[in-house]
Amino acid sequence: MIKEVDRLASNFRTENGYGVNEPIHLNSLLLRKNIITIFRPLSSKFAGMAIKANDDLKFMMVNQKHSLGKQHFTIGHELYHLFIQEKFTSQRCITALFDKQDDIEEQKADIFAACLLLPETGITELIPISERQKRNMISAETIFKIQQYYSLSINAVIYRLIELGFVDKIYFDKYSNDKKNTARKLGYDISLYESGNEFKVIGDYGLLVNHLYKNRKISESYYLELLNAINIDPFEPTENENE
Repeated sequence: MIKEVDRLASNFRTENGYGVNEPIHLNSLLLRKNIITIFRPLSSKFAGMAIKANDDLKFMMVNQKHSLGKQHFTIGHELYHLFIQEKFTSQRCITALFDKQDDIEEQKADIFAACLLLPETGITELIPISERQKRNMISAETIFKIQQYYSLSINAVIYRLIELGFVDKIYFDKYSNDKKNTARKLGYDISLYESGNEFKVIGDYGLLVNHLYKNRKISESYYLELLNAINIDPFEPTENENE
């Protein structure tokens, strides 16, 4: 299963103009694929969800309470549902459980996210030759460098290293604590370990709502409700409107 999902992830990279080693700029990809993406505070276990109304109308919601690294992985996970999974309509997701997922499609979505966002060629290039000679020789410096380069969580990086045969599951215990402090000591930005994207919206959500209202598909009250959902008040003056 892993090899097949890896192939699908590699094809998705190629189809969207990405090479075999470069990081994916997810905001740009979401805009290019016309996925309306909303960041909201959700319960801790609820990482996100995806909805596919039709081939031209796709939605994604991401938990803004999660760390940025986890949010990025969740986006990769939801991309599987929207573009790879057959007969998909909607799904609430708990991400990054991998083989602990009860649902096979959820497990595939986790694997897809790891393969898509952490390509084998790119990871291997970042590992010194001396650390490739034997299993479990990958250093903390290398793990955190990979994480920073691809902007994901440490757990996602370790899972990918396990799948590629570089380390064993003992690395999860080894790096289960104090990740932020370790990154700081190595001189890295710690924003990946913190929440963010508060109430951010990517895509033409506002344009779609305005289109529905102008074409009398929705009432004014529902129009206002939909805009308020993304913290927009169409009647609030801008700062320089009265100047």
